[in-house]
Amino acid sequence: MNREGAETYLRLLAEAELRGPMVPARRQPWAGPGGSTARLTAVAQALTAVRALDFETVEDILADFDLAVSVRQRADRFTSGPVGAAVPRPGRLMFPPGKFARSRLVGLSSREPARSTQPGPGPGGPDRLVPVGLTVPYRDESLSGEMFLMAFAHTAAGARFTMVWQTHRRYDPEHGPVHLGMLPFERFTVTDNRGGRYQLDFARSGGPEWAGDVSLRPEPPDDIRWLDISAPDGPVVRVDLDPVAAEAAGGAEPSVTEVKLSPGEHLLVMLAERLLTVAPEFPHALRMQLAAITPGPLHTMATGMGDVIAALEAADVLSPLSPVPGRLAAVCAGMRVSGHGITAPPAQDLPEPWLSLLAHYQRRKPDTVPVRDGYAAVATALPELDGIRLALLGLLNTDGGSWLQVLGRGLESETSRGPFGIDTYFPVSVWIRDSGGRWHACRPASWHRHNGEYVGKLQLVPPLTRSTAWIEVLAAGPSAQVRVQLPLRWRYL
Repeated sequence: MNREGAETYLRLLAEAELRGPMVPARRQPWAGPGGSTARLTAVAQALTAVRALDFETVEDILADFDLAVSVRQRADRFTSGPVGAAVPRPGRLMFPPGKFARSRLVGLSSREPARSTQPGPGPGGPDRLVPVGLTVPYRDESLSGEMFLMAFAHTAAGARFTMVWQTHRRYDPEHGPVHLGMLPFERFTVTDNRGGRYQLDFARSGGPEWAGDVSLRPEPPDDIRWLDISAPDGPVVRVDLDPVAAEAAGGAEPSVTEVKLSPGEHLLVMLAERLLTVAPEFPHALRMQLAAITPGPLHTMATGMGDVIAALEAADVLSPLSPVPGRLAAVCAGMRVSGHGITAPPAQDLPEPWLSLLAHYQRRKPDTVPVRDGYAAVATALPELDGIRLALLGLLNTDGGSWLQVLGRGLESETSRGPFGIDTYFPVSVWIRDSGGRWHACRPASWHRHNGEYVGKLQLVPPLTRSTAWIEVLAAGPSAQVRVQLPLRWRYL
């Protein structure tokens, strides 16, 4: 890694911006008075993401840049004193205090290859994963609804069910339909085969507001064989925790393949996938026309891509012979994104998942197939990828979208956001191929931390259709990729 080359490139870019026309200062994610340009910001974030530069060096360069801009534009912006009075130096610009954490995109090429064994018992490691797929009804005088259990996970952080719930509206003769709110999870009774009793604590994990997980309190023993769950005066639903049956329902064993991506290539792959999954951030009417938007709202996402590639090459974390810049250029061309500044010609050898998603956007009406509300009981642990362990704990279709419930170890949610909105705290590429041969990208939707582990959701772009009988999960990091095929047994809400 060439840290001197990275710093030199960033300083030269800042000087080039100073020699160009100065735009008026405007509000930015930081409080810099000069309104640093998007190109400079993207390069600075990319170099810190791959740890070619530390963030203190980047902040000093950006502070000098904003100070120079402020002097050139309006020196009296900061002082009303006599001519020649000192202009105060801007404060920290790049990251809020205490929010910067080490990026997971760096040093990956020197790590151990991914292990092909399933995570076993240990601090925070998935210990017991069981697909469930059962419905627990709730009825009383004022409320009716159901709790749908997708999967059970018992790890060093505790025992929990991933679930989705719903309540039914009742009709008030005076006020009409009444929404009844959430289920009273504390009123459910949970008993194990030894007679131990537990309470349920609900925690929402983002995505649909009626989805999340419920923890068992106190933590049950490791070797319980089943749990009986019921609402007051309701039927008892037995959850079988037999590990043999759970293993049989979990699908085939994951296969691990070695890959070799440099930190710079991995960052560009994340950037390409960020572009490919941007559709959910736009209104439905715009998403239907994304392929025809020129330059449209995607134009702002492309500013500085060419400079980022040049900076990564200057830092020796991206080879000038790498095919990844050309593939990124092809994604931009396929989505009609202009102004990116990538000099490499668009490549013809795009990965199959990328081609599938581009074809989806380029269809005349890509979102015409309705998504039926339902869930699939999925529970499997993936082999470790560059220090990160993921467990898949349920698949949910609702509100016209699809979400994959996941449990993660080794994530760093405090890591600062990368260039172009990349989620650097989740540096794993996750794709799903459905039984019809179509690929779906999985983008991080939400996370919450629980005793050192992270529970969250990945949103599928595009959502799954109701006819999906099985899925193949492809998860990849810089050094390895994992594939596993899982059967889907849908239950509908």
